[in-house]
Amino acid sequence: MFRKSGHAVISGFIGFILVICGLSHSVTGQATPAQQLQPASKPAQPRTASLAHLYWHFLAYQNHLDTTAESLGAQGKDSSLMHNHLQKKLGFSDSDYAPIRISSVRLTAKVKDLDTQAATIRTAGASSSNHDQLRVLTVQREEDINSEIAYLKQNLSPDKIKAFEAFLTQFFSPNNAVPRPSTPAGQQAPAAVQK
Repeated sequence: MFRKSGHAVISGFIGFILVICGLSHSVTGQATPAQQLQPASKPAQPRTASLAHLYWHFLAYQNHLDTTAESLGAQGKDSSLMHNHLQKKLGFSDSDYAPIRISSVRLTAKVKDLDTQAATIRTAGASSSNHDQLRVLTVQREEDINSEIAYLKQNLSPDKIKAFEAFLTQFFSPNNAVPRPSTPAGQQAPAAVQK
């Protein structure tokens, strides 16, 4: 099943990451690329994400795959290919990959909680106090990401960390991105991007 829909899952994940990036821009009060007016003759250049954010996006994706695989398994479907997809690409054993799975669950829960808090603050309206609160949540998110990176560096060998970071850089390379269709002038971006 995963082989047939693998490309669709990867494409879906790229969209998922773009929504996450949009949410992270809204937490910091910055406009998302869809909200910024771009000259029609010059397409926007993708910004390079930090290594820490590559960790974050990878862990979010692993958690997404595990959650989806669990749901498929509950329906009696074989989800092992989805569950082990990234692990196999990395060539990690189950024991090597276990800290990555643990970290993905923990970081996803923390970020989800921060996103919920940010949404509550944003619904209260714009104010300097709310902006400061959103900035504190952004700092907390970065601390949570760095904490998970430290955890992984303590629980994986230096060779595995080196391989993992090389994989992250290659996996999230702009060359692997699927371009999003541009929003025609006069139309609004999807609600998830506007928030």
